[in-house]
Amino acid sequence: MKKIFLLFWAVTLYCSLAYSQGAELSVIPRVDLNSRIPLNSDGDSDFGWHGTALYTLLEGSVFQEKLSYSICNHWLSDDPSPLYTNSFHTDDVTWVDWVNVTLSVGSFEFTAGKDGMAIGSFEQDDYDFDSHIDLNSVFWNNAQTYQWGGKVAYVPSDNSYLALQYTTSPFGHMLNDNPMSAYALYWNGSFGSYSGIWSVNMIEYEKDHFLSLLAIGSKVDLGGVEAGIDYINRATSTSDFFDQGMTLTGTLSFALGSKMECMLKAGYECEHGEDMFGWGYEWSLGDGIVPDGIDKDYSFGGCRVYYYPLRDSRDLRLHASFATNNYADACVFGIGATYTLNYSLQGRK
Repeated sequence: MKKIFLLFWAVTLYCSLAYSQGAELSVIPRVDLNSRIPLNSDGDSDFGWHGTALYTLLEGSVFQEKLSYSICNHWLSDDPSPLYTNSFHTDDVTWVDWVNVTLSVGSFEFTAGKDGMAIGSFEQDDYDFDSHIDLNSVFWNNAQTYQWGGKVAYVPSDNSYLALQYTTSPFGHMLNDNPMSAYALYWNGSFGSYSGIWSVNMIEYEKDHFLSLLAIGSKVDLGGVEAGIDYINRATSTSDFFDQGMTLTGTLSFALGSKMECMLKAGYECEHGEDMFGWGYEWSLGDGIVPDGIDKDYSFGGCRVYYYPLRDSRDLRLHASFATNNYADACVFGIGATYTLNYSLQGRK
């Protein structure tokens, strides 16, 4: 009954917002086929639908664009049951990635609801339906960064955004039983060929005990090639602050003609203290090759290629990817497709 009620509430909210003022609705199905291939006698093989999903994204504004809203739903996955049994969890994925409203007053924005934690990382900044799980870090895979709370932002120009955010902590369990909090000071912006996302985060993992994140994401347009570096330092104390846990990733992105794009990616992670986001030390996660937790230094890398077959449109995207790491003793080859169906919903004026 609870699931039926939640679905009814979601459909009603979608319809009422869209009809009352008009909105942009995107329906985004994604299909992935992945083959895990052993590299030595310690690896194993597998085949699965890891990454297959159905998303919707609804966005719009009211009151002369003073009040805007954004809702992203994750309706299906290759294992959809947890999306709904976890509905009110703050420590795992659910069928509601985010749902929030933003009030704009001059150069200030006030946001409330469920949102992504403001972490300075381009890997974190990508939409989930544009991400490739086995090419992403252990931190991206294990940290539940969609949380409930609020944010105050100062937007002095189109190329600068400064925000203070308060959310529930991903180390809690249920929304109605999460006494812990997380705080962030966040900036993103661009200057010429440089784009940056920086943050300082304090995340409560036990009552009055905080994990600090120092995150710096940078991208530079080199003229046809875009180079990116994400650095996230994690620490629970000031002692050996830069030698407790970290994630470092680098990317090179470039076009191959007008219809094809390629990205090369490599990364390194370590947890010299406690693995705060680990789920144990099993080496695989579902059908993929990303560890559930790391107990030795971790390195990974690979590439992905996008191809857009439709003329004058990027709604249909075909992709191929390759990934490997030093835990799995295996590599993953994947192929798939993502189709974005966009609808403009015009309601009452």
